[in-house]
Amino acid sequence: MDSGVSTQPNVLICPDCRAENIEGTDQCIVCGSDLRTLKRPSAERSSELKERMISGHLSDVAVEEAVSVAPGDPVALAVHVMREKGHAGLVVRDESDTIIGIVTERDILMKAAGADHDLVALTVADIMTPDPVMLREDDTLAVALHKMSVGGFRHIPFVDGDGTTKMISIQDVFRHLARYIPHQ
Repeated sequence: MDSGVSTQPNVLICPDCRAENIEGTDQCIVCGSDLRTLKRPSAERSSELKERMISGHLSDVAVEEAVSVAPGDPVALAVHVMREKGHAGLVVRDESDTIIGIVTERDILMKAAGADHDLVALTVADIMTPDPVMLREDDTLAVALHKMSVGGFRHIPFVDGDGTTKMISIQDVFRHLARYIPHQ
């Protein structure tokens, strides 16, 4: 017998008419059947993924030390460093070694690419995202995903326990969590 559980989150399938209903609905929107007795998805199905998101920390994700550029450096240099090091984002540090911004591939594409821009004359300060959101190594993966989602970021720098600045990307988080997604 069908449990009434859909593969889509927050959807229940009516066992009588097969209509999709929002989870928590007492009656089927099509045939009126009682849905209160349907077996709800158990916490065990996705508990490991949820647990990793809630209790996993940035320190659990394998990421490299962030690479830095200066605000006065030309954008062309930032592009070269990104290609050379294989990084999609760089932290921007001032002369006192304080992080004052980040510059990403997206910043370059959206703010600097084009025929009317000289990547040697344009500085990192002209296109960087100033005063970036920073995380700590003990922040959870859920916090990182939330910050990325709310802010529209793909990269966020964080400082680990020994003071090393690292850059975590949405791709790093998903790659880490992928092993905990249940496979049917």
